[in-house]
Amino acid sequence: MPAIGILAVISGQIDLLLSIDQGGLVNLKARVYDFIHWLMLIGINIGVWLVGGVTIWWFILKLFLLAIIGWQIGIGMKRHLELKISERVAGIITAIVVFSFGLTAGYIRTIDQELLGWGWIFESSTAIIATLIVIKWIWHDIQTISIKAKGYPRTLFPKGIFNNFLVLFFWVHVMIKGGGFDLTHLINNLGLSFNVPFGNIIYLIYYLIYEYHRKKQN
Repeated sequence: MPAIGILAVISGQIDLLLSIDQGGLVNLKARVYDFIHWLMLIGINIGVWLVGGVTIWWFILKLFLLAIIGWQIGIGMKRHLELKISERVAGIITAIVVFSFGLTAGYIRTIDQELLGWGWIFESSTAIIATLIVIKWIWHDIQTISIKAKGYPRTLFPKGIFNNFLVLFFWVHVMIKGGGFDLTHLINNLGLSFNVPFGNIIYLIYYLIYEYHRKKQN
């Protein structure tokens, strides 16, 4: 299910790529933060895959998704906006840090399943960091959408919601399979239990704000 969800995200990002290529205005900083967000998730997948905890398809699909977002950034820098040198350096450093942190977190969490252990600490931290990055790129996108929403294809959002629904279903499956929604199990899976429901709420608010500005501007 997560793999199918990523395919939906890839399709939505291709729609956004085509819009940018046709001159649609989007927020370049938001695309950079989105790139960093997925880069950290790839790091987590590699860390888990090293100890046989996840299929390689998660990594391959996210790598393809990362390439599309990088393509968006390249076209955006060429046609619309130019990042300052300080912003480029900060972006590169941030990307390296979050990728390394995600890689470490994925590896340690897989070999350390203890409640409130180091694996739990790293997993919970990555969930919080990933959510903050998502909030950051959504905030930048909303700044552009509030001025001109036309550059963001409407198809992008239903595909993102579909992905979030599948991930939510996957989270419920993991919780039930692991023992239910009791407090101990929720705490043990704090990273997933925080990131998935909260991420769904954030993205839904993002979509509603887009629809509001789109109708207002039309």
